[in-house]
Amino acid sequence: MANLSPLAAIFDLRYRRAWSLCYQDKREEAENEAAELLLEPQLGPFHQAGMHLLLAMSPCNYVEHAREAVRLYNEISTQQQNMTDAEKEHLGKLLNDAYNMLNLARQDQTRIDREVQKTLASGMTMDEFHDRQIDDMHKRLDAEEAGEEVAEEADDAEGSQDASSLTKDSQMTGTDSQRTESQLTAFQRTDSQTTDPQTSESQTTVTGSQMTVTGHLDDDEPLPDIVRYKFDEKKKGI
Repeated sequence: MANLSPLAAIFDLRYRRAWSLCYQDKREEAENEAAELLLEPQLGPFHQAGMHLLLAMSPCNYVEHAREAVRLYNEISTQQQNMTDAEKEHLGKLLNDAYNMLNLARQDQTRIDREVQKTLASGMTMDEFHDRQIDDMHKRLDAEEAGEEVAEEADDAEGSQDASSLTKDSQMTGTDSQRTESQLTAFQRTDSQTTDPQTSESQTTVTGSQMTVTGHLDDDEPLPDIVRYKFDEKKKGI
């Protein structure tokens, strides 16, 4: 992946960003990034395959994306003769991931088709079925938002207690400014950093741990969990 042209380097950076977002569980952003990158007419087959592999974990058109990832990785493996043994080995891993994703996607689709047929056989119309799906989705989103609000309230309460404790200590010791500064320093967070995309050993820092981004020939990270909403459940695979 070294010695990339300027355009290819830009594509590679966007590609890495999409996978980084996926590993940070920012799925919607990752999927949007992947979909936009696939619209680029000059995007190479390797980057195309990786973006289809990422989108195979999404709730929409995942069978088609998984199938396209398998096709592209197979095409790359038969046409690229200048790879090192390590690159060939890792390409084989990616191809295996794509096949596994395709199998899971087909299983999910079969399960959904059966549920649809069962529902329609009970007398429910397709419009009623879609309305039920939308209602279920709204209930899940409301539950998730409620959980986030509870967590934020707990954080606010804890922050208020900490502030009260600091104020009390400062009144007793006269070191208010020093304690406040030390508290701020203790909670400083470092931003994620990505090295030069033209270097095959590039790594991305995600939530404090070093890991390379899946989809490159130099990494060995497993794929993130699949997250798809189906009826009343949230399914995870791999």
